Amino acid sequence: MIYLYTKLDTIKNYWRKEFDKKYGTTIVDDLFFEFNKEFKSDDILILDIDQFSSVEETIKHFEQIPKNLNTIALLDLPKLAHGAFFIKKGFKSYIGKKTSKIIIDQALMAVRDGNVWLYPQLMNYIIKHISISNQNQNSEQQHLDALTTKEQDVANYIAQGYSNKEIAKTLNIQLVTVKKHVGSIFTKLDVKDRVALAILINSQ
Repeated sequence: MIYLYTKLDTIKNYWRKEFDKKYGTTIVDDLFFEFNKEFKSDDILILDIDQFSSVEETIKHFEQIPKNLNTIALLDLPKLAHGAFFIKKGFKSYIGKKTSKIIIDQALMAVRDGNVWLYPQLMNYIIKHISISNQNQNSEQQHLDALTTKEQDVANYIAQGYSNKEIAKTLNIQLVTVKKHVGSIFTKLDVKDRVALAILINSQ
């Protein structure tokens, strides 16, 4: 289920038209942030952050959202530093309102599967602006050596921003096989999502 928080009828109508059939869409209001509710692991909140007067107000509302509810920031004009800040705060994705339906659908599917989804420029920005100590790098290199050859291939493609489907096509393997490799990689490297993995790989 998608929960959509926005005051713009154009956005409401667009999401109902394009995504309701596949995901289901519930429009929520300010009261949504005042009640504790149980959510499924694949539920997603689309938060139109243009509705808030400041970053501080956005974070105030975000902190009231149950931690198990995957939240995507939606806004008119995405900016790299701005996006990196919200991802660091715990948002699962950060997308513009003019983003194509195909790309939005990719983001929704990734987030629904428990991953973070970033457009390549934002991922590269985050990778370049997060430093990792030499001690951690040495430890992480040992972990990377524990991956099988195929897992290393998958990990490197993830670090370049490839989706699971793109990796499956590139390596000529089944999508389910890619997902198994990804799960194994996360376990062996002790990372929680694709962003953390990309940072680790690109810091070598």
